[in-house]
Amino acid sequence: MTNVILNADRLTKQYGSTWALADVSLALAEGTSTAIMGASGSGKTTLLHMLAGILTPDSGTVSFAGHPISGLSDGERSRLRREQFGFVFQQGLLIPELTAVENVALALMLNGMSKRDAVGPAAQWLAALGLAGLEDRRIGQLSGGQAQRVAIARAQVTGARVIFADEPTGALDSKTSQDVMNALLHTTSGNGRTLVVVTHDPNVAARCQRVVTLADGRIVADTAASQASPAVPPAAAGHQVRYAPPVQQPAPVQQPAPVQQPGYPVQQPGYPAQLVFPGQPGTPGQQAHPGQPFSADGTGAQR
Repeated sequence: MTNVILNADRLTKQYGSTWALADVSLALAEGTSTAIMGASGSGKTTLLHMLAGILTPDSGTVSFAGHPISGLSDGERSRLRREQFGFVFQQGLLIPELTAVENVALALMLNGMSKRDAVGPAAQWLAALGLAGLEDRRIGQLSGGQAQRVAIARAQVTGARVIFADEPTGALDSKTSQDVMNALLHTTSGNGRTLVVVTHDPNVAARCQRVVTLADGRIVADTAASQASPAVPPAAAGHQVRYAPPVQQPAPVQQPAPVQQPGYPVQQPGYPAQLVFPGQPGTPGQQAHPGQPFSADGTGAQR
């Protein structure tokens, strides 16, 4: 497999006498979508958390872009999650007291960007996901599907290379689930990012390019999805959104250069220019200040 972005090698994790993971190896190519399926207790969420650096294995290694992460300190793994990974959960974990645009902008603000500079990219991502005109609504004023699209924007506004989604459609009806998966796939693997989805829903799994099935902490199947289909742009107000290049914004005030850590590239502040999606990887103007979208340590915990 070429262009491997995440690689897990012989991972094990044991809780008491129970093996959450037993000798699991998995390589994920950049720009692909992978669904991880299995019954409750099969180890799929444990695997996702290890790939994301939230949990460390008892044995085995996880590498991101060729660099081992399993042996990093807690602070180093938190920095990696803030800069390179994004997260979408079943309930979104949005902050109800904030507006939609503030929830998305928070991902940039946690990494030092001012609110004034963060609101512009946040609003562009909401527009790209079909939520133009809803920026100032609080989360309680949005439908379930709209709220999940806010969570998707928050996960990606930072320029994250890998998006982890844990049951992103679990609380939605079938039609809304399809719309959310359209948005998630179109903005991730459809634009060069890597998507990892944990799901119980075979219809959701079938939308991904690859399906990995776990049972009792082991991979029991690893196949290409027979019904994988290209994602289509999300819809807004009953019509399809057109993805025109965003309007060029004034250059933000120069920020102090972040300290470079070995092995992981640091992106610089700036608005996206002439992009289909803000912060699209590998294009000029990639989004600044990568960061975990909703907690300081990248785990998704409430602050």
